[in-house]
Amino acid sequence: MLTRVFGKTSFWSYLIAFSVLIAAVFWHHEVIEEQNTSIGNNFRSFIIGILAVISLLCVEWTVRRQMLFKKGSYHLLVFALFFWILPIDKWDIWLWFASLFFWFSFLQIIQTDGSPDTKKAVFNAGFWLVFAVFFKVDFIYFSLTMFLILLFKGQLNYKNIFLFLLPAFCIAVLWMMLLVLIPSFPSWETTVFTPVKFSFLRGEKLADSLSFIFVLLTAIVVVLKHLKGAFHSSNKSRNNIYNMILLLVSALVIMLFGGEGNVISWVSLLMIISVLSTQYFESFSKKWPIELFFVCCMGIIFQDQILSIFN
Repeated sequence: MLTRVFGKTSFWSYLIAFSVLIAAVFWHHEVIEEQNTSIGNNFRSFIIGILAVISLLCVEWTVRRQMLFKKGSYHLLVFALFFWILPIDKWDIWLWFASLFFWFSFLQIIQTDGSPDTKKAVFNAGFWLVFAVFFKVDFIYFSLTMFLILLFKGQLNYKNIFLFLLPAFCIAVLWMMLLVLIPSFPSWETTVFTPVKFSFLRGEKLADSLSFIFVLLTAIVVVLKHLKGAFHSSNKSRNNIYNMILLLVSALVIMLFGGEGNVISWVSLLMIISVLSTQYFESFSKKWPIELFFVCCMGIIFQDQILSIFN
């Protein structure tokens, strides 16, 4: 049934995916409410719902316009279900804004191909990354990822490095001017990497650990599948796949070594896995493994309810 709906793009695939995503937001909202009864949780969850929809739209845009996949829409359901699966117990709206702005930066940088539009794409990538750093200063380290993408594309030169850093330089100069004119103006925040305690891996709830491990195993399988078939793809598709895998590794680094405050940055990880999943699922000649995968996802989501039936 799910393969019939998500094996192609249709109104129903969008409707089901967005419905599952909103349900996942409310599901996590109930968990957060149990742990934190402070005022404003309802409003934060409403904002998170909007950000989740925007994230899913960004995944759709990337799949259709950048990765050149035009048939299936499995990525929509993968993002919604995986967002539901992950053991999210707090919202960090600023970090989510940073993730989205960084994604905009990434979409610009992968368009660099040596054409006249390359200069504009590099400048825009640096511009969006500055906004990401404003919301979460840790994202400044992702500039290294951008330079590696330019290196893989053969576009890493002094001119592009200058264009990429130009927005940050202009805003830094403006910021220092405001510091001089307004003594009470906030100073620039410094960032220090503090390894995460991996509480989601060795917590008291085994379900949380299994959920996270299931997502990581899926990511590994999907990446290996893409690496195996990359040599038979066109140059543009192959480069985009390599860039997505590089971004996946970078997202894991920022998540695992950016401190527990970066837990919600799993959304960046999910966006990458979702983009790579569509072509992976379309490669199956038989549909029952796909159906089984989504049934496993639902089983993990409702495992507590299923276990209560037998207790």
